[in-house]
This record gives sequence, C-alpha cells and structure tokens, in this order.
Amino acid sequence: MNLVRIDPAMLIPLAPVLILVAVLIGWSLVQIVRAPVRHLPKWAWTLVVVLVVPLGAVIYLIGGRARGQELRDEDLH
Repeated sequence: MNLVRIDPAMLIPLAPVLILVAVLIGWSLVQIVRAPVRHLPKWAWTLVVVLVVPLGAVIYLIGGRARGQELRDEDLH
C-alpha cells in the first residue's frame, strides 16, 4: 500500500490562507445570527457557509445579507 506522507513544514505557507478562511467563515456566521438575511432561512445559510468552504461564505456575503435601510437627506440633519 502506497501512502502519501505530507511534511508539516509544507503546511506553514498555507497558514495565512487557513486563518483568513476561518475568519471569513466565523464573521459570516456571526452576521447570520445578528442580521436579517435574504433568499434563504438563517439555518440554510448556516449550512451553506459551513459545508461549502470558503465559497459559501462569499456567496452569503454577496447575496444573502439583507441591506440596511437607505439614508434619506432628513436623516443627516
């Protein structure tokens, strides 16, 4: 049986990418809990973000977040 061995030193250059992906997923999950969402229920967005790493978080941030109310001129005075 021929097993492929991965040298741990080879993973060191990937550390920043893995950290950024973890932050992206964590931030997306916090936003799902705190803010309104569009197109899917919150539980479905949570599944998409967790199961489709990291594309699910990007899809949520682009299309799943509900937009806040737009400011009017009266709000600025």
